[in-house]
Amino acid sequence: MKSAVIIERQLRRATPEDIAHLRQLLQGGRYIHRHLDWRTPLDWLGHQPFWLLLTGERVDAALACPPDPPGVAWVRLFACSEWERPAEAWHALFPKVWETLAHQNVLAAIALRPWFAHLLEREHFTLYQHVVTLWRSLNDPPGEHENELRRFGVTIRPMGMDDLETVASIDNSAFEWLWRNSAADIYRSWQQAAYASVAVIADRIVGFQFSTLSPTNAHLARLAVHPSWQRHGVGQALLNDVIRHFRSYRVTQLTVNTQQDNQASLALYQKAGFRLTGEEYLVYLYTH
Repeated sequence: MKSAVIIERQLRRATPEDIAHLRQLLQGGRYIHRHLDWRTPLDWLGHQPFWLLLTGERVDAALACPPDPPGVAWVRLFACSEWERPAEAWHALFPKVWETLAHQNVLAAIALRPWFAHLLEREHFTLYQHVVTLWRSLNDPPGEHENELRRFGVTIRPMGMDDLETVASIDNSAFEWLWRNSAADIYRSWQQAAYASVAVIADRIVGFQFSTLSPTNAHLARLAVHPSWQRHGVGQALLNDVIRHFRSYRVTQLTVNTQQDNQASLALYQKAGFRLTGEEYLVYLYTH
């Protein structure tokens, strides 16, 4: 009788040379979590920590959590093949990832599917925030609030490359540490946005927005106002301009996400006619 062939299991860091195997995993994997950002999971190849679980040459699971900006690490990718159980793959990969990240003390993850939320809860992640989705029909005109805009002299113009350094600075000032974008991602946002604009007062950029476009709707991906100019009508001016812009292209719906506990943001969107969809995502932190 022939003896069974034992195929070795191994853990190792991912490299750019793994791209073909990872594409197969992402196409055929049963459990796939992709983080919501301006990069695809494969864009993180070459950044660490990014670990693979292999059987022979076959990639059975992957976990990538590179920090960007420094100090802000998210689960960018967790993927399992049909042969792998998520919990077992996580137990194999996570110690290697956390060994790299432990000096910064925290790892964040947004659960887009129930299976991933359940996994995070079992692995001692703590629920931190709820992210909610709002939508607005673009068949209705925007609210104008002209008196506010005239009083503060807000003008809106398209964003240019020369604006990106200032935009990155505003982003860093306007958002808490977990939600800040790096300068590199601000550049990617500008490149990939269907519409990007800045709010200007007395030749000074005081706010900005990035919006994307899909076959079914437009999505306000990022809106921020410098803290010194919040509650002065700048966010409303940017939002009204976005609504007018996409209405001119006959887009019928605009969506946006925000944190459930961000009362200022919710008030801005609801004042502009947005309504909660009932869809929400859970944000977890690991701080052990």
